[in-house]
Amino acid sequence: ITMESNVSLMIMYDDESVEVCYRNEDRLLLSPCGCEFVLVKACREPPLAEARVRQRTRFTTSTHKEMITGALTFRNTHASRPYLPAELIPADHKKPFFSIGSEAKWPELSSCAGELRCGGETIIRSEEGRAVLTLAPSGEEFSVRYTCSLSSHDQNHSTQPGAGGPGSSPGAAAGDDTDEEQLGRRKRKDSSVITKNRKVCIRHQETQKGKPEAAYQCTTVLQQLSRCCVAPRWRYPLSLARRLHTARLSEPEDAGAEESRRLSQAADGGRRSPLPQALPLTCPSPHLHRWRFDPLFKNEHQQLPGDLVKVMWCHGTTYRVLSGGVPVVEVSLGDGSIIRSDGVLSSYFTHHKP
Repeated sequence: ITMESNVSLMIMYDDESVEVCYRNEDRLLLSPCGCEFVLVKACREPPLAEARVRQRTRFTTSTHKEMITGALTFRNTHASRPYLPAELIPADHKKPFFSIGSEAKWPELSSCAGELRCGGETIIRSEEGRAVLTLAPSGEEFSVRYTCSLSSHDQNHSTQPGAGGPGSSPGAAAGDDTDEEQLGRRKRKDSSVITKNRKVCIRHQETQKGKPEAAYQCTTVLQQLSRCCVAPRWRYPLSLARRLHTARLSEPEDAGAEESRRLSQAADGGRRSPLPQALPLTCPSPHLHRWRFDPLFKNEHQQLPGDLVKVMWCHGTTYRVLSGGVPVVEVSLGDGSIIRSDGVLSSYFTHHKP
């Protein structure tokens, strides 16, 4: 995070919304989709009311751009899907592409050499170069860098069957119309779809004629994850990395056998894994965004949230709450070591060192 000197606390909630507290008592809240933010500026003098700014993320002004970029980076690092507006991605981090796949193909066990760095990291690269998994020296957390296309307008939003549009009646939804009425409505719908598709094609052609490299762009996204909470897409490459990590440490044979069993189970899903796709550029339901700011609470920076927390960053230390049958608390100290809670009551912690 580039704003660590100004940030005192960053929280990602279970719904993947983000809250950032700054040392000057300003507070920023990012919606779960990343499309919108609210910035509350603390009043510097008691008689003055606090200033509140609500804006779309991609249209943020230069005054708030650094704050939004930092919050978005934190969000994308820990969220299941990134939000990547072209307006907030540095030019040197964007690159054009003609074709980009949505999957990564990882090497077979027999041909996987991996990379073992002197610092203790274990690196596994996908065969086509779209993704790189790095296992930390402790073997308890890992990161993934993958290529992802930038967020774009979602053209697939449509009215759900049976939901009915704003002008639809209960009778129309129930199928009580005559054949002529249904035929007329179908023609109007087809005409609307054709007109919409023509506009999309014209806009796409104009973009390609003006600046082709701006039509299709991608960037590299970094995700930081725990070994104890692994999405199915990362299980196979993580098992490859852990096998190399175990062999490097010359663990006992039973530990190697256990890792082989995990690898065989992960391989059942195939060597291909779908990569996370960027969220749409605009949110289909911005009216559902809810903000956690309480204007009646005067010392908000001293209040701890009551919502479920997924990740928290404070003074260089990252805290993770891993949901499951038995919730687990992890503390990443930033020196390569992990402190993890044990047991149902989380009364004991284990310190995993490199």
